[in-house]
Amino acid sequence: MSTVRYHVRHRTAYVYSGRIDLCHSLAHLAPREEVGQEILAHHLDVSPAPHYQMARKDYFGNGTNYFAIQGSHAEFAVISTFTVEKSDLVPVLPDSGLSWDRAWNRRLMVEQDETGICFGNYLLPTASCPSLEDIDAFLAPSLKPGREIMDLVNELMARIYTEFDYVPGATDNSTPLQVVLEQRKGVCQDFAHVMIAALRRINIPARYVSGYLETIPPPGVKKLQGADASHAWVEVHSPAGGWIGFDPTNNKIPGHQHIKIAHGRDYFDVRPLRGTFLGSGGQKLSVEVDVERV
Repeated sequence: MSTVRYHVRHRTAYVYSGRIDLCHSLAHLAPREEVGQEILAHHLDVSPAPHYQMARKDYFGNGTNYFAIQGSHAEFAVISTFTVEKSDLVPVLPDSGLSWDRAWNRRLMVEQDETGICFGNYLLPTASCPSLEDIDAFLAPSLKPGREIMDLVNELMARIYTEFDYVPGATDNSTPLQVVLEQRKGVCQDFAHVMIAALRRINIPARYVSGYLETIPPPGVKKLQGADASHAWVEVHSPAGGWIGFDPTNNKIPGHQHIKIAHGRDYFDVRPLRGTFLGSGGQKLSVEVDVERV
């Protein structure tokens, strides 16, 4: 088995039109250490320098950084840089050994996955992944009795890829899932939420994954949609293979080009940067992401 090494730089910057006296922020910008992904280095640079800073793990085991800036400032920037080593093994989709319509176990809601988190977190609706009649209508063509779970999930991924258009700017973080289903366009975050909402409707545990894609692929390899920005995909739990990744934006089982940062119930569990500030005036946001093969 060989490996591929990537260097990632993610810069988030705010420029304020007024005076800001206090800022509290929480970042999900540290990569996860998992099978097939080893962290070689990680550094977080915050400007202005925080008066208080703390790193810890959240409920889902993601690395987080909290920091507070307690002084007047007109600009604010967070730069996360890290190097990871990824296995270049071609992902294999395992057979779960169960059909989607016979897999539900009443105990599953309180049972835990391999990381000690209850499956109930990945089965119940959220504000971003609600239970909708339009989700049922989208699911219907794929719900053949006796169909194996991973085969069904793989088809749903392919259908989202072909039936929805990738259009940057068509949605934002507050766009309801109902609107995405009606207009049939959006970005990776929207497609992940569609897939998660659909799977939870039929009691298949699914979680949201944030991360990055290789920005410039090797010669002859097609550039994936969602590169040059934070990316999102889905992980589905198989009774036989554990958590398996699916990228509906690219109709692809995630491999070494997918660099994982965090997972949770939906986007709002793993936002790259969130917080609050005390001050006046508006703000202008800019985000830059570079992923380079070393």
